[in-house]
Parts: sequence; C-alpha cells; structure tokens
Amino acid sequence: MIKHILFDCDGVLIDTEIVAAEVVSGWLNTQGMSITVDDFILNYTGKTFTDIIGILKAEKHLPESLDTVTIVPTLDRGIKDNMRPINGVHQMLASIKTPVSAVSNSAKDYVLEALEMLHVSEQFGGRVFSAEMVPKGKPNPAVYELALETLGLNKDEVIVVEDSVAGVTASVGAGLKTIGYLGGSHIREGHAETLEALGTSGLATNYDELLEYLQ
Repeated sequence: MIKHILFDCDGVLIDTEIVAAEVVSGWLNTQGMSITVDDFILNYTGKTFTDIIGILKAEKHLPESLDTVTIVPTLDRGIKDNMRPINGVHQMLASIKTPVSAVSNSAKDYVLEALEMLHVSEQFGGRVFSAEMVPKGKPNPAVYELALETLGLNKDEVIVVEDSVAGVTASVGAGLKTIGYLGGSHIREGHAETLEALGTSGLATNYDELLEYLQ
C-alpha cells in the first residue's frame, strides 16, 4: 500500500528546468564555453550546480580557480527570480489525499520558497529533503534513502515522481517505484524512452495521467 508520495521539485512541480538551462547555459557562454540550451538539458538537467561546475572543471571547460561557492548562489538567484509553476500543479496536488514530501537536488530554502510560491507549503508540512543534507546529490540515491529513513517508511510504501535522468537514477537506485513525469517544458524528444530504460514503472505526459497512477 502506498502511504507517501515523494515529488521532485524542479521540472515536476515548478517549471524551472528550462529556466535553469537558459540561465546556466547563458552564464557558461560568458565563460567561453559554447553550449546551447538543448545541450545543457541533454547533459546536465537534474544535477546540482556544484556537480555541474565540478564536471566542467574536470573536463577543462572551466578553470579550476573558478569560485564555485560564489557562482552557485548567483545562478540560484537567477532561477528563483524566474520560477513558475507547471500548468495544473495546484489542481493535481489538491486531488491527492496521500501525504507528500519534496526530494530535490536544490537547496532546502529554495524548495521551501518554491512551495510557498505555489501556496502548497501546508500540504508538504516542511517535509523537504535536499541534496545539501547528504554527502552526494542525485544521481546518488542517498537523498531518497534519507527520506525513507526520516519518514520511517519501507520502500514498497512509497512512490516517486521524477523528471530527470539524475532523479530517476537516484530513486530507482534506492529501490523505489518511480513515475517519469514528462510535463515540463524542458522535455525533449526521446526523453520518455530514456527514463523508461532507467527503470521507471510508468510515464505521465501531464498531470491527468499522473493522477491515474497516484490514485
């Protein structure tokens, strides 16, 4: 029996993955790296900005001396200033009676701000699990394992809603039934097949389809 639903935030509740791709790819171009929004979506969606910058440093696309601690909050601010809900999210959440939590690679304060913007903070009850709370973010399963431990739930009592390769890799890696959500504006052709290959239990292209699974 499903007792709890774990929602990713970016790309599932708020339509920020496309905003993140626009903001970060734009910044990377100012750093001398040639990258399009579609390139960013394909290769980096779902990863933390700290991990992305670390990868690009290791690949010599960015200088090792670049101050990640300074850059990441600036990128976060640019995305926060442009965050918007995915169409239909309020109606979808209002239809769910099962308790819910948010499990995200974004900072906890950012997710709480997003839930406040959506006017659903009460429904989530402060239950936010962030990559900053574990040694490694998604695609590592640690943040999902933390959520299970904290909530006192077994794997078969939880269902996850994720949209990214990193997110699905993390939730499936934690042994959790996962629905791949394809309703964000960042979703590109072939993404459904990619998530399916990673082990999703189902795919939803909009909130109506998602509710069929969740109910």
